[in-house]
Amino acid sequence: MASRLNSRPKISVCIAAYQGERYIALQLRSILEQLSPDDEVIVVDDGSTDGTRVEISAFRDPRIASIRNTDNRGVLRAFETALYRSSGEIVFLSDQDDLWLSKKVEVCLDAFAHDPDLMLVASDAILIDEDGTKIGDSFYAKRGKFRAGLWSNLLIGKFHGCTMAFRSTLLRSALPFPTGRLVHHDTWIGCMNALIGGKARYIAEPLVAYRRHSTNVTGRQKLSNYTRLKMRSQMFLGLLVFWVTGWRKKAS
Repeated sequence: MASRLNSRPKISVCIAAYQGERYIALQLRSILEQLSPDDEVIVVDDGSTDGTRVEISAFRDPRIASIRNTDNRGVLRAFETALYRSSGEIVFLSDQDDLWLSKKVEVCLDAFAHDPDLMLVASDAILIDEDGTKIGDSFYAKRGKFRAGLWSNLLIGKFHGCTMAFRSTLLRSALPFPTGRLVHHDTWIGCMNALIGGKARYIAEPLVAYRRHSTNVTGRQKLSNYTRLKMRSQMFLGLLVFWVTGWRKKAS
């Protein structure tokens, strides 16, 4: 295992945090124990007023870079800030309140190592409640079959950030995120990968314990039909602008 850690690519873990004092220390421990000394965890505290910052600072771990927004800018902008700061070859997205299962990093890195053309992986997850009790064996059994295609995700987003990892080269296309707050960062990254022809793989093994509770910040919330339509419109417009801009660059 030690030799593998010494030769593996640098990892960046990006976390958007808000009012996360109850769970973020548990999550950070589950992440850090799987990382090497050269990896990094970038946490953007998006204007929390509780003890989130104290919990993060208590680790005193040089791998953790903490960025604090003085006001709440929303999940999309918080992840955007973290991703711009990232420097690793492989990027993992993480919620503040989940738990990484013990083989998450190993399984994902093996997938990338065995397929140089692979751009993005997504895995299944078990479900836990606010106390950490298991309440479901499969996130995607409840959400519906994972699909990596562009049009299917414009209709119903299947990418879930806490289950995703991707090569940092994808960020050349995925950043910046569209303006506004309605677009989901994970769906945008997944759709952008599909738009540029990036290869994606679904790993059926659960690699995350996804926590479901009443105060989820980065989880999916029930939206009105109007809000869903507006969100999809913003997503489609952003992808269209990217495609037209890229086509003009090739033509010039």
